[in-house]
Amino acid sequence: MKNVIVVALFTLTAFSAQAADQVVTVTFESIANTPTKSGEKLDPSLFSFGPAVEGGEPDESKASSSGFGKPKDESCRWALLASFMKFQNKAKAMNKRVVGVRTYAGSTESAKADACICLAGGVVVRSVIKASYK
Repeated sequence: MKNVIVVALFTLTAFSAQAADQVVTVTFESIANTPTKSGEKLDPSLFSFGPAVEGGEPDESKASSSGFGKPKDESCRWALLASFMKFQNKAKAMNKRVVGVRTYAGSTESAKADACICLAGGVVVRSVIKASYK
């Protein structure tokens, strides 16, 4: 019984050390080249990265992906893909573009297509995207 408790404590300690959130960076190109599970792909021509745009309709999308047993960058791509697909579907329905795209990992912001970011914990990877329709 004592050995079981020691092993359990060691496992929890090791898991806690890995659970610290970290910023993960992937490119928009790598996200756009990843089809959804249903085979849909992003249309990069609908998206424009940069600071918030005046006169647009602001929106925000949050998504998460399991990071368990997968590389963090792969989980980040899936979480961001889900958010970008929400923006794309709404933009197409409104016949508009998605402008002023910014990704967030906690309080860290990126407005660059070559540096889309998300926050990876021990088990879950979270993405936040803010942009406008114009």
